[in-house]
Amino acid sequence: MNLENLGLSLKNLEPIRIRQLDLNTSNQIAAGEVIERPSSAVKELVENSIDAGANSIDILYANGGKSFLSVKDNGHGINKEDLSLALSRHATSKINTIGDLTSIKSLGFRGEALASIGSVSELTIKSKFIAAGETFEISSSYGEATEVKPSQYLEGTLIEIKNLFQSIPARLKFLKTDRAEGISILEVVKNLSLSNPEISFKLYEIKDAENPREILRLEGSTDTNDSSRRIKEVLKNAFMENSHQVDYQNEHIKITGYISSPTFIAGNAKNCYFFVNGRFVRDRSLLRYTKMAYGDLLEKAGFPSAVLFLDVQSQEIDINVHPSKMEIKFKKLELIRQSLKSAVQQSLNLERFNKRSHLSKQAYSYFKNDLSLNGYRKNDYASDQAKSLDLDVGENNELRADKKNDFVHESDRLQNIENNKLGTPKAHLFKNFIVAQNDNELVIVDQHAAHERILYEKLKAQKYSQGIAIQDLLVPEIMEFTSVEVDAIIEKQSMMKQLGLDIERFGPASICIRGIPAALGDVCPKTLLVDLLEDLENLDSLESLENKIDKVFSSMACHGSVRSGRILKYEEMDILLREMEKTPNSDQCNHGRPTYLKLDLEKINKLFGRS
Repeated sequence: MNLENLGLSLKNLEPIRIRQLDLNTSNQIAAGEVIERPSSAVKELVENSIDAGANSIDILYANGGKSFLSVKDNGHGINKEDLSLALSRHATSKINTIGDLTSIKSLGFRGEALASIGSVSELTIKSKFIAAGETFEISSSYGEATEVKPSQYLEGTLIEIKNLFQSIPARLKFLKTDRAEGISILEVVKNLSLSNPEISFKLYEIKDAENPREILRLEGSTDTNDSSRRIKEVLKNAFMENSHQVDYQNEHIKITGYISSPTFIAGNAKNCYFFVNGRFVRDRSLLRYTKMAYGDLLEKAGFPSAVLFLDVQSQEIDINVHPSKMEIKFKKLELIRQSLKSAVQQSLNLERFNKRSHLSKQAYSYFKNDLSLNGYRKNDYASDQAKSLDLDVGENNELRADKKNDFVHESDRLQNIENNKLGTPKAHLFKNFIVAQNDNELVIVDQHAAHERILYEKLKAQKYSQGIAIQDLLVPEIMEFTSVEVDAIIEKQSMMKQLGLDIERFGPASICIRGIPAALGDVCPKTLLVDLLEDLENLDSLESLENKIDKVFSSMACHGSVRSGRILKYEEMDILLREMEKTPNSDQCNHGRPTYLKLDLEKINKLFGRS
C-alpha cells in the first residue's frame, strides 16, 4: 500500500507520543469503574458504615441520587488525622499487604470508594472518632479537597454527596430516570440489609425538604443468627409462606437461608439473592446451579426465589475481581455446584404432602361468594360423554380399569378414607379434574399433571434398577430421513436404548423403530422419536448424562399420560389417587406446577359463615 496514494506523507505525520495524564483526569477515569451510578455510591458508603460497626444507618437521596445523597451512621467514626487520607486513592484501614487479600473479613478493602466519589461530586465528610470526642469535617469538590476543620456533627459519620457526575456530562446523560435510579438504590439497601439483620436501615427520598418520604424502614434484630425476620420484611409474607429453610453443611462449605417452593416461581431472577461470606454477589453460576438443583420440579422458563448464604474458606474464593466487589471467582466450582444441589434437594425433600399443596390465600379468595349475583344461576352440565379410558396399573405401568361397574356403591367408596391422604374420588369435573374427599379435606387433582409425574417417576425407577422395559411393536415403523440425519440418529442409538426406544438403520436414509417404552402404552412411535431427537438436541451440553436422560423422561411422560378432556371412571380416578400417594414428588408435575390442591373443612365452613 502506498501512503502517497492515500494522501499521506511520512513528513506530515505527527509522531504519537505517550504522555502522563494529569491526576484529576486519571482519578475520574478510575472513578468510573467504581462508581457507575448513584446506587454504586450508596453501596460503597453503606459498606463502610457496616465495617465501622454501625447498628443504625440512614440513607437520603433526591432526584434519584443525582443531585443529593447522604449516608449517616453511628459507627466508630474516622480519626481527625485520617480524614484527609480517606480521600486519597488506595488508602484503607482494611488491609496492609497483598497477603491480606486472601483473608478479607470486611466489605470494603480497596480504598477507592471515597476518593472515587470525591473526584466526580461535591463531597463532605463529617465524623466523630469514638475515642476522641470531637467532630471534624473535610470537603472535596471534584477532586479538590479542603483542609480538615471542626464540625457540629456529634455522632458517628455523615457523608453528603451533591451534583454527582456534573463534571462528566457524558456519564450523566447515561443515567436512567430518577425513578429508576431510586429503585436501584432501594435494591442496594435491600441487598445489604439481608446479610446484616442486626442493623437498622432507613431509606428516605427527598421531594419536600421539610418532609422526606420514607421508602424503607428495617429495624435491627437482637438475634444475629435469625435472618428470617429480615427476609420476611424484604421479600414479604408470600415468599416465607411458600419457602423452605436451607441448612446444609459439609467439610468445605455451609449453606443457609431460604428457597421458594417449586410452584412459587417468577419470570426472572430478581428475587434471587446470593451472599458469599456475608457479601452480596452477582454470579450466574450460583443462579444456574440453584435452578438446576430443582431439577424436574421447576418450570423450565421460571425462576425460584432464594436468599442463600454461603460460608466458604476465604482462600477458596477471589473477590478482588472487579472494583464493584460484586463479582467472585471460586477455585472449586464443581464443589459449589454439588453443594448447592445437595442443599436445595435436601430442603425440598424434607416433607411431601405438606402445606405447599394446600390452597394459597389467593386461591382461597377465589372461592368466596360473589354477593353481586341476584338469585341462582342455572348450571350448564356437559351433555357429551367422552369415551372412558381403559386404565389399571399393569405390568407396563399403564392405568387400566374394568369397564364393568362404572359406578360403585357409596359405602364402598368411603372405605379406608381415613388412610388415604388424597381421599376417595367423588366427581370428575371439566374433563380434567378429579374431586376427592378425605376425612377433613376437599382435594382437587389435575389428572394429566398427576399421571405425568407418575409415569416419569416410574421411568426413572426402571432406568436405575433393571432398565427401561421395551414393548416390541407388532409392525415396526419406518421413518425417512436424509443420509446425514440417519448418521446423526444412529450416533444416539445407545442413548435411545437407555430411553426405551429400540431403533436401527433401515437402508441409507431410513430408520426402523422396533420398540417403544412399555410404560407409555399407546403412543405414536414416529412422533415420539422426533420429539426425543429434538429434546436431545436442545439439552445443555454441560449437564450430566443423568440429568439429560431425566429431562427426556419428563418429555416422554407427557406423551404417555392421561390427556385433559378424557372422562375417567371411578375406578380409574381411584387408581390414579392411590398411585399418587406412593409416588415421590407427586404433588408437582414435571414442569413444576401443582398436581393437586386441598381445601380443609375448617375453611369450607368459614366460606359458608359456619365458623
